[in-house]
Amino acid sequence: MDTFWHICEAIGVGGAAGLSPFVAIAVLVLLAAIGVGIKTDNSDVGFLAGIGAIVVAIIVVVQSFLLIGAPGGMRMRVAADRPRAMPLHLLLAVILGGVGGAIVLDAENDAFWAGAIVGALAAALVGYAALQLLGGVGRRLDASAARAKGKKDESEAAADAMASKRIIAFGVDVLTLVAVVLPLVVPLTGLILPVLAIAVILGGRRREAKKHEGLRVLS
Repeated sequence: MDTFWHICEAIGVGGAAGLSPFVAIAVLVLLAAIGVGIKTDNSDVGFLAGIGAIVVAIIVVVQSFLLIGAPGGMRMRVAADRPRAMPLHLLLAVILGGVGGAIVLDAENDAFWAGAIVGALAAALVGYAALQLLGGVGRRLDASAARAKGKKDESEAAADAMASKRIIAFGVDVLTLVAVVLPLVVPLTGLILPVLAIAVILGGRRREAKKHEGLRVLS
C-alpha cells in the first residue's frame, strides 16, 4: 500500500511539472532540503539536500516570479501560460516530470523507473491540457487587444491584456508550488491534476465536435 501512495506522490509532482517544469523541480529540491514530505538522506538522491542544489533551486523559483513582472520577462518563461512555446514546454515538462517522479520513488527506496514513467505521463497530460486551456484564454486576450487597434484605448487594452497574462502566470507558478507540496503531504491529492486534465481535454473535444456539427448543419 505504501508503494501506491508513493506513486500518487510521483504523479502529483509530475503533474506539477506539466504546469511549470523548472519551478516544480526547484520546489521539490527545497522540500527535500528541509525534509517536508520527502527525505533523501538514505537514498541515491541525497545530494539534492546539498547547499549547491538549494541555492540553484531558490534562484529558479525567484527568477520565475521575477520574470512575470520584468519588461519582456514573460517571453522568457517556460510554463503553461506560454502556449506559443508548446513543443518546448511539453518536452521539458515530460523530462522534468519524469525526473521528479524518479526522485520521489528513489527517496522512498522504490523503483525509480516507475516514478519516472508515471511522472512523465502525468506531466504530459497536465501540460497538454493546461496549454490548451490557457492557450484559449491567451488568444481571447490578444484578440481583445487587437480589436482596440486604431482606437483611443489601444494602449490601455494592450496594457490590460498584459496585466491579465501576468496574473495568469503568477497563478500558474503558485498552483505549481501547491501541486508539489500537497501530494507529498497528502498523497492521494496527486491524482487531482491529472483527473482535471482529462476533464479539460475531453471537454475540449466535445466542444470541437459540437462546433463541427454546427458547421455541417449550416452548410
